[in-house]
Amino acid sequence: MRVFLGLELPAHIRSQLVLQQFLLPVKRKLPPENFHITLVFLGEAENTQLEALDEGLSRLQVPEFTLRLEGLGLYGKSKPHNLHACVSPAPELMALHQKLMRLARVAGFTPEARRYSPHVTLSYLRAGSFDQGELEAAVVRDAAFRSEPFAVSEIALFRSHLRADGAEYDVLERYPLSASGRDVKL
Repeated sequence: MRVFLGLELPAHIRSQLVLQQFLLPVKRKLPPENFHITLVFLGEAENTQLEALDEGLSRLQVPEFTLRLEGLGLYGKSKPHNLHACVSPAPELMALHQKLMRLARVAGFTPEARRYSPHVTLSYLRAGSFDQGELEAAVVRDAAFRSEPFAVSEIALFRSHLRADGAEYDVLERYPLSASGRDVKL
């Protein structure tokens, strides 16, 4: 099974993103139940890896923190393939990502090595399904998009089901962050 660690978004943030999607010139929009922030993509998982990961995540103590979405972006310079809301810079998020990368390696995973760029995908773009100039203009126009701040109080282990009409995600387990603010080194 394909799995990843991520953050679920509160309902009021998902609502803000749906409104933002409505303003964008794209046909294929992700449903709000699929909105999330990926922390670490783990890929195919064996039961032994999941057990080791569960053990590590159950011991993880990271302080709760706040995030905000700010601006829109495109991945794929000359041929955009992903339209997303950007996550405002947050040292706490980057520190959490690094801890989870180490934990994933200890559990036997080989997480993606590319630079971490947190975002919320709004649409996967297919060539010919959008006007690139119009889309780029909309991204510039909506650069001032800012969500309300929202609390991050838990991590989720997601399973990803690939289907012809797009991926579907469900949460296998949730792991609370430390409300006490205590931070234990991994």
